[in-house]
Amino acid sequence: MSDQFKVVFSGKITEGFDAETVISAFAEKFRCSEAKARALVLAGKETVIKSDLDKAKAEKYRSVLVAMGLETELVALQPVTKPSMAFELEGDEPVSNNDVSVPAANSQSCPKCGSKQTADDRCLDCKIVISKYVAIQETGQAFTAAPVKSAVDAAPADNISAAFSGNSSSASFDYNATAATDNPYQAPEADLSQEYEEGELTDPVSVPMSHGWFWLSEGFGHFKSNPVAWIVAIVIWVIISSVLSFIPFVGSLAVTLLSPVITAGFMLGCQSQEEGGDFTIAHLFSGFSKNTGQLFLVGLLYLVAVIVVMVVIGLFAGGAVFMLGAGNPEMMGSGMMSAIMLPVLLGSLAMFPVLMAYWFAPALVVLNDMSAIEAMKLSFSACLKNILPGILYFISAAVLMIIGAIPFGLGLLVVVPMMAASVYRGYREIFYS
Repeated sequence: MSDQFKVVFSGKITEGFDAETVISAFAEKFRCSEAKARALVLAGKETVIKSDLDKAKAEKYRSVLVAMGLETELVALQPVTKPSMAFELEGDEPVSNNDVSVPAANSQSCPKCGSKQTADDRCLDCKIVISKYVAIQETGQAFTAAPVKSAVDAAPADNISAAFSGNSSSASFDYNATAATDNPYQAPEADLSQEYEEGELTDPVSVPMSHGWFWLSEGFGHFKSNPVAWIVAIVIWVIISSVLSFIPFVGSLAVTLLSPVITAGFMLGCQSQEEGGDFTIAHLFSGFSKNTGQLFLVGLLYLVAVIVVMVVIGLFAGGAVFMLGAGNPEMMGSGMMSAIMLPVLLGSLAMFPVLMAYWFAPALVVLNDMSAIEAMKLSFSACLKNILPGILYFISAAVLMIIGAIPFGLGLLVVVPMMAASVYRGYREIFYS
């Protein structure tokens, strides 16, 4: 039996699934436009989604598509069989072990390059699919990849996919049909090997206020894809930080310096999920494998900024109390609270710029190789442009934290991972619009 498979969408939507929901899910998962997802889902014909996959990878593709509501099956590719023993007539030249195949007397020649080295409907020299090449030549159709931004990696020639065509029995998505001379023989298939496109980092953009909640809901999507790993990772970090906090002064310092590294690990885990992989417990410490020094620097700069704010609050509060007492000692009791609360309130407001500079910094450092200072500047700019969705985000997160804390704090096992992943969702939307 062949150990290579192709994933084939039958052209039918599973009973009970709404077509529009399926289209939206497909477009979101594979980062293509809804129009192109609609064309694929509603084409009503078989579509080779991906070929030449091992069984584990093929099963993964199938499970994703089936979960969306697309009827999908795996088809084993016909292997090229070789005889276990070679026999030659006396006087014949023995076949070299390096020969890929032995052309028979009735074997077909490649219509493109004329080679006799053909097997399983493919030319072993120029790699074309012979039947597809002939069909394309007969119909006058040529397919080529269009340079569009999509989830499909159009760079390698072997991965170039065909466009939707009324004359083709198979369809693909996110490509345009054009008269091409580069790859007129490529078998049409939708190459979904990249379910996610990194794209290029752009200047931060402003998004609608409602997206503050959207980040949280998308964060929950990351969590529910592997809740056990997320919960275990969060619990381990809580235990580590709690133990460190018992160490006077040094413990709190260590937690602050480690936090960006741990956050970076969560960002790498979220990226892995978006690429089609899984979040694992090991991602908790994966931040130690990349740009660790800059991540520690983010924590150090954050710590310094917090200390400065705290010192300013202390100076203002102490000064106000001193002035109040010096002017009229009898008013110390009644005016003490108001004299302290005003500097504390102002200091709390001063913490917001610090949080804004910190918020996306770990993601920018570990995913974009930025320096700590550059990442914190860009993070501050991104948060400044998204004050309104940020306000909605923090209000919603605070409500969720309160709700999560009610049942003995068990709900926090969902809310905290959800919030960690939501940072990644905001990062992707704001910097990769």
